[in-house]
Order: sequence, then structure tokens, then C-alpha cells
Amino acid sequence: MKRIALLLVAATLAAGCRGDKDPVLARIGKLKITQSEYQRKLAEVSQGYQDYVLTPSGRRQFLDVLIREKLVLAAAQSSEVPRSAAYRARLEQLRRDEEERVREGSESLLTSMWIDGLRRSGVLKVTPEEARAYIAKHPTEVEIRHVLLATPEKAEAVAKRLRAGANFAKVAKEDSLDATTAAQGGRFPPLLYGEVIPELEEVVFRMRVGEIGGPLKSKFGYHVIRKDGERKLDASDPETLDRVERLLEKQKLDAYLQSMQEKFPVEVVDEQFK
Repeated sequence: MKRIALLLVAATLAAGCRGDKDPVLARIGKLKITQSEYQRKLAEVSQGYQDYVLTPSGRRQFLDVLIREKLVLAAAQSSEVPRSAAYRARLEQLRRDEEERVREGSESLLTSMWIDGLRRSGVLKVTPEEARAYIAKHPTEVEIRHVLLATPEKAEAVAKRLRAGANFAKVAKEDSLDATTAAQGGRFPPLLYGEVIPELEEVVFRMRVGEIGGPLKSKFGYHVIRKDGERKLDASDPETLDRVERLLEKQKLDAYLQSMQEKFPVEVVDEQFK
């Protein structure tokens, strides 16, 4: 309905303005309102107001709104503000911010297109047979909670409290350095083999349900873990297969990136990150 309304407005506007690439609907001093600007602004308002603009009075009322905006702009342009140091400084910051957004957007576009190219070339190809073989080798997913601590001493003290019966979710919310899982009482979403932090993976999948493990050291700190559940995977389930295929694709991408480090060596310069 929204698209139909916009097309009707466009047709109505164009009826009296044929031959012009972008007809001018109104002039305000040196400024102007074109048909394309009118349609662009109209697309930003609610569906109900768009329906009203289909009427002659509504069409003119919306044009009056745009005329008022241009009057404000014209008055501002003729004032001292454009020549003020404060305006120039904020405009320069706006330009820098916009350049940063364009840079980040271009990098995101470039990397996504590059990864799509790897998929098309078969570098990241994962077959259903590979996914089923992975499930046969790693047939379970686990549910775990953890508390992340900064030092082994703190982790040992927390592990002792938890093994003595302290409420795991409460301790995680109060003490864990992992803000994302702490808010959930330390709980992770269900994890496949390959989705767990490598330093914890073998331990987690060997633990019994209800067991508290740790402290275990990883690059993030020291973990105290509780295994809440374990579920057998169904290799015939399309969602499970899709999930495993995405996991294997990520592993293939990681391996490909590892090989690229020979061409693009990584060096951490700042000492605090070494």
C-alpha cells in the first residue's frame, strides 16, 4: 500500500511537469524543492499521512511543510553562523565522522564480497556429508555457565564457594568479568564442539552434568564452570546440519586466514596486549 501511495503521488506530480528530469515544485530564494526531494521526504512519513497527501489539500500542506524547512535553512545560511568558528569546527568533525562511516562501510562491503567470492570458488564449501561426519565425531551439545575472574586466587575462592553450595547465577552476576554472560547468570547458549573456548573445550565435554570445574585458564582470564546439560544431536535435523555447516565454514575460513599470515604477518606492538 505504501509503494502504491508513493507511485500515485509521483504520477500526480509528474503529470504537470513532463520533460524535466527533476521538476522544481517551489523556489525559496536561491533554494528549491524538487519532485525527487518531495518524494524522498514523503517516504519518511507515516502511511496515514501519505494517504492524506494523495488529496489536493494534503499535497499542498506537505509542500508547505517543506517550504518552511527551506525558509529556516535560507535564514540560517544568511546569518553569521556559517562564518563562526564553532560552526566550522563542528562541520569539520561531522566530515571526519562521515569519512569514518564511509571507510567502515567500504571495509565491511569489501570483506563480505571477498568472503562471498571464497564461497563461490569452493574454498569454504561444506557438504552435508562433512556436517554429518562432524556430528558423528562430536554428537552432543552442552549447556554451561561460567564465572570469569582476573586471577587464579580469586577463581579458586569462587570455585570453593560454588562447590560449597553458593548460587551459581548470583555469583556470576556479582563477580564475573564477562558482562554478556554475567547478565544471564553466567549462562552460555547451547554450544557445539568447536564453539567452546579452545582452552575449556576438552574439559567441558568430559564433565558430568551438574559438575563444577576449574579454575581453568584461557586468554581471557580464569574460568569456573558448571555443566548444566547435555543433548544428543540429531544429524537428520536440517537446522542442526545448517548450524554445523556454518561452524565448519568458519573453521575453514580461520584456516585460510592462518595461511594468509605468511603474506600478512601479525605483530602486536603495544606491550599491554602481549
